[in-house]
Amino acid sequence: GYDYTGNAADLHGPFLSPDGRLYWCHGRKGYKATDSTGQVVFEGKSSGIWSCKPDGTDIQWHSLLAGDNPVEVDFTPEGDVIGVQNLFYNKPRGDTLVHWLKGGVYERADQMQVIAGLPRTLQHMPILHNFGHVAVSGSCFWHHYAADSLHFLVTHFNTQRLVRTELTPSGSSFAVREHEFLTLHDPGIHLTDVLEDPRDGSLLVLNTGGWFRIGCPSSLMAKPDIAGAIYRVRRTSDNPAPSSTPWSKGARASWLSAWQIPDVDTARRQLRDAEDPRAQLHACTAIASLPGDVGTLKPDLLHLLAQPLDAPLEHAVLWALTERFHITAEDIAAAENLGQLRGLLIARANTVQDGAETNALLDEAAHHLDSEDEALADVCLRIVAAHPDADAWITPKVAAWLKDEKLYPAEVRGLRNFAAALLPQPGAQDLLARMLQHSQNSVHDAALNALATTAVPKPQPELVEAVSADLDAAEKPSAALLAAVRNLASPRFADRLQAIADDPSHSLALRLQALEAMSSSAMTEATFALLLRILAGEEPGASAAGRVQAATMLVHGSATEDHLRAMAPIFAGLGPVELKTLLPIVRRCRNEEIGRSIAQALAKNPVVGSLEESLFRSNFSGLPPEVFETILLPVIQDAHRRVEARKRQLPSLATRAEKEGDPTRGAALFTSGKGTCIACHKIDQTGREIGPNLSTIGGIRREIDLLESILFPSQTLARDYETHVFEMQDGTSISGVIRSHTAEGLLVTDVAGQDHQLPHDRIQSSVQLETSLMPPGLDATLTEMELLDLVAYLRSRK
Repeated sequence: GYDYTGNAADLHGPFLSPDGRLYWCHGRKGYKATDSTGQVVFEGKSSGIWSCKPDGTDIQWHSLLAGDNPVEVDFTPEGDVIGVQNLFYNKPRGDTLVHWLKGGVYERADQMQVIAGLPRTLQHMPILHNFGHVAVSGSCFWHHYAADSLHFLVTHFNTQRLVRTELTPSGSSFAVREHEFLTLHDPGIHLTDVLEDPRDGSLLVLNTGGWFRIGCPSSLMAKPDIAGAIYRVRRTSDNPAPSSTPWSKGARASWLSAWQIPDVDTARRQLRDAEDPRAQLHACTAIASLPGDVGTLKPDLLHLLAQPLDAPLEHAVLWALTERFHITAEDIAAAENLGQLRGLLIARANTVQDGAETNALLDEAAHHLDSEDEALADVCLRIVAAHPDADAWITPKVAAWLKDEKLYPAEVRGLRNFAAALLPQPGAQDLLARMLQHSQNSVHDAALNALATTAVPKPQPELVEAVSADLDAAEKPSAALLAAVRNLASPRFADRLQAIADDPSHSLALRLQALEAMSSSAMTEATFALLLRILAGEEPGASAAGRVQAATMLVHGSATEDHLRAMAPIFAGLGPVELKTLLPIVRRCRNEEIGRSIAQALAKNPVVGSLEESLFRSNFSGLPPEVFETILLPVIQDAHRRVEARKRQLPSLATRAEKEGDPTRGAALFTSGKGTCIACHKIDQTGREIGPNLSTIGGIRREIDLLESILFPSQTLARDYETHVFEMQDGTSISGVIRSHTAEGLLVTDVAGQDHQLPHDRIQSSVQLETSLMPPGLDATLTEMELLDLVAYLRSRK
């Protein structure tokens, strides 16, 4: 069956296609599809578009994808499947209109694991239109609108909008223009679906009101009192609906000829019709499932592959070749141009049948890793990197390029991409060590950049020594070099990193980077003093992100009793993010006097109510109970009462933000770092993208939604930004937001903005928390007017 979690990114449909099949959509939950006998026919984790016959037999996937939630599909008169997809893109977020191509496997950079092993054709599958982050919902074609083009209606859950997208033929697919059709200026409205009345072409628009909240960014606090509605939109003029449309009876003949390709001769005729790329696309799609022998069509498909093709048609040709033909070494050797060669290699990789063929394919792909045609080089890298023996077999061939003193840019790019793709395997490490020692600067820098992006849990001595030589020679190490040092995590670098951290002539950012790159938790007195000054606001140049970094390092460092005593006073002035980060250090305290000092400082902190009582209680559990009960508990309970009162003020604050807030002053607050927003959020080029990018947040959230997010972030968790805690096999614990999923592991970003690469086989356990990485209480660092200005600024970002 299809996994279901109830957050709306589940099953949608079915939708009856003109060819008689039933289609449905399923979100990225996982599936184990069975046939009528109970036999599992498909199993995986991707989202997708599926179909079957009306009796439930012949289940097929139409398109599979790494994106979040394909909501609905509808069909053109010629049989194309058109639909909307939530979170097709993640950074920045984007919801899309898609021409779903048969056999298409649609990627998303941070979710590649869910499509691993599927027969991919293009590195980047095409979309029709990116709406931005609007939460696309129900959609349909408007059959009665006009005869000149196709009109697809889409509801936007987040923005109270119904838009009309105009589709006109372009190449083998469509060009899209978006038109505003209906906007309802009420934040309690959430448009969920649109249906056409077939009798007169009027529209029924569904509004689900405020009850739904799971996973939907602009209705995060349930408002069941806000009722939904069904609206009817009628034609206002006296002119009747057009009698001739692409769906009218007179147009059915053209639809049938395009949809139904009954035999090989018809398919061949359409393949050869260079004036009609849409006919060629439909022919390729039909060939993939055409009954009988289609072998005589192979020359036509190979000839078409050698022509300049747009992305949808190129995919369709590759899908037909993958499904029905065996691509041979002779086909590849006879390639007419690089474009055809690229396609043939993809199709051969999808259809290779035995070890000898695989070996020949790897040799051929390795030969083109340094191709000046980047698309061809990328395809060859995908083929090579997917093979388990590539490191032992292909690395020596690539390393031979380093014998030359002067390498071409394509060779440098090929070396860097190959080594990065195969890390941390031994051959790739050896290759990078040799690249670091090469006399050509671009080769050296390419190796450093590869190391900066990938953790190497067991670095080889030769690689450590090569990087160490760089670090010792660098008067001011680059960010890439320090990132590489951090990813190697070797004690060999400790002395040099400590010297950089202790040198006040370096920038504070560089000194913190050096400390973060150290593999040991040992902390010198100079380091402790620096981190304490940063948290106390006494170190010039300390940013909001720097304060969080300092708190993180202190928690992970080897703090002594004297350190805890010196640290106690700063608890009175910590902001919410630093407080949540540093609080676990109290667990180490066993001295009642120091514990009381910390509790007394916390009692003076205006943001103490930003954290749950249970967090304080558990972190003070190593001290006598009266330390918490008599000093902190009354203060926390009083703060929580004020929080409840704050909730009741939300409507009035939202009104004041709209009327009194100044976006210009709010922009200055954001840029300055007051309120700590830029520690985790980014607007344009300012800030860090740990949490959602806020550059266009005002287009999908109103004042009251923004206030909810700032004051009560754990009640407004954005999809894909949930906090996870990972217990590793070495006993360490890492908490943060998952940035990407790959076949090898997870990339996790913690609250300090540091990336952690966690191989799957090193994760002992994991749990998703119901709380945000962003703590409540950030408003306590702002005056009420500053809060209103900040909200006004965020609302202006559209």
